[in-house]
Formats: sequence, structure tokens, C-alpha cells
Amino acid sequence: MNRKQVVEVEGRSLQLSNLDKVLWPKVGFTKADLLDYHARMHNFTIDHWKDRALTVTRYPHGVEEDFFFQKNIPSNAPAWIESYLHGETEHVLANDLATITWLVNLASIEFHPSTFTISSPLVPSYAIIDLDPTPPLGYKETVEVAKGCADLLDKIGLEGYPKLSGATGIHIYIPLEGHYDFGISSHLVRFIGLNLQKLYPDQITFERLIRKRQGVYVDYLQNHPGKTIVGVYSPRPTPEATVSTPVDWTDLKYYQPQDFTIKTVPQWVRERGDLFLDVLNKPQAL
Repeated sequence: MNRKQVVEVEGRSLQLSNLDKVLWPKVGFTKADLLDYHARMHNFTIDHWKDRALTVTRYPHGVEEDFFFQKNIPSNAPAWIESYLHGETEHVLANDLATITWLVNLASIEFHPSTFTISSPLVPSYAIIDLDPTPPLGYKETVEVAKGCADLLDKIGLEGYPKLSGATGIHIYIPLEGHYDFGISSHLVRFIGLNLQKLYPDQITFERLIRKRQGVYVDYLQNHPGKTIVGVYSPRPTPEATVSTPVDWTDLKYYQPQDFTIKTVPQWVRERGDLFLDVLNKPQAL
């Protein structure tokens, strides 16, 4: 049934359609469930997504079907949608719940906010260590490498904050003071990766070609103004409707990515708070 409903969100009138559309067939979660997740999480996501150039992935027929990336603002966007021109691309800005609701109505599942804010497009807010395992290695091995990374960061006087990618990877954010460009952030992550490779020579790889890759890939090239990484608290197109969720270092040995879904994360954040607030509030000198 093609359920349609006109709702008012932050003073904006929006017509929502296909609310019964199942986006995650394995668990039966619908577009209405996704809209509910964003409404419950907006007080947290706004801190991390506001004033950042946004890329979304859209799954019009659900996560088991074809998808596409949307970087440019759609031509039929309402006039009130805020945008930002970065190079030749005019990105939507997820600056309010009305905009997020409009994007979700278009079956936008993944939200990829830029690592820079529009006020400082040449300066990343943080460096990101993206740990991505290649089968047969998986989440367990990635946790081992992430903990080694935490020890290494401690030795060089930096604090890293982990979040689960929502799949088998782990992202470690290093908040930076606002005078380091992307070249420096990329060099920092490469330096960390090379030292991790010395600690875990059989598990760390820098091989970009997936067919040749063996081990946990350290993707330092993610630290580039044109690159995106799935945002904090963004849903993922996994069978279980997982969410890319911040955790404490000690949580890594107790939880699995499947524990964090669009149904469980709102309660998790209410109980634990936003474990990524320090990423925004405690920038570090190199």
C-alpha cells in the first residue's frame, strides 16, 4: 500500500510517500521506521552533520536492490533546502530535521557528511583511521588492530575515538586543531598505519586493489577533501539495518556491529550519551 501523509516538520510542510515500503527485507524495517529513527536521533546527529557538505546513498527499492550516490542537490528540491557549492558539486546541507526527513523520503539510507565544515573547507575537523578487514579476516581481527592503534596514539600523545562502521570495519577519529590541512591529516594517518604494520606485519595492508588485498586495510587516503566516510549515527544498507555507532574502547570486546541498529541505537545513546562529543569539543595539536 502506498501510504502518503502530509506532516509538518520544524514549520515545513512535507508530503511523505510509500511509508510502508520495506527497505530492509531481512528484518522488515520500513521507510516509516527509518523516519522514526532520524526523528529520535536528530538532537545527536545535528551536532555532527550540520554545516558539512553531504553525500547520500539512495536505495529506492530497498537495500537488496540497486542504489546510487547523490552528491548534487536534486533539481526538484524545495527552495528552502540549504546547499553548499564545493568545486563543481552543490551539496545538500543536513542542517535541520526537515531536510533530513525530505532526504529520507527519497530513500536516502547512508549519510556521508564531509570531514570539513563549510566555514573551513580546506581544514578537516579530524583525521580518520579507517580500518577495513579483508576476508577471511573480520571484525575480531579489526578490534585487535584498533586496540594496537589506541596504544600507539597514546604513545604519541593523541586521543582517538572509535566508532563501528556498521559492517566489519572500525573508524578511529582524531580531532585536530583548526590549522592542519588535508595533506597533514593524511600524512598523520599514513604514519600511524606504517607503525601499525610494524606491530602487525601479517595483518596490516596498504593495498588498494581489493582482489590483491590481504589483511586489515588502513585507508589513509580517506583523509582527502573529496572523500567521504559514513557519518556518525548513519544507518547502513546491511541486512540487519546496522548503524555506524560510537563506542568506548572497552566496548569493543563486548559488542558486535549487529548490536547497533536503527531500533537499538536511540536507546543506547539515551543511556550512554553521545560518545563522540569530545571529537567536536577537544581538538588536539600535533
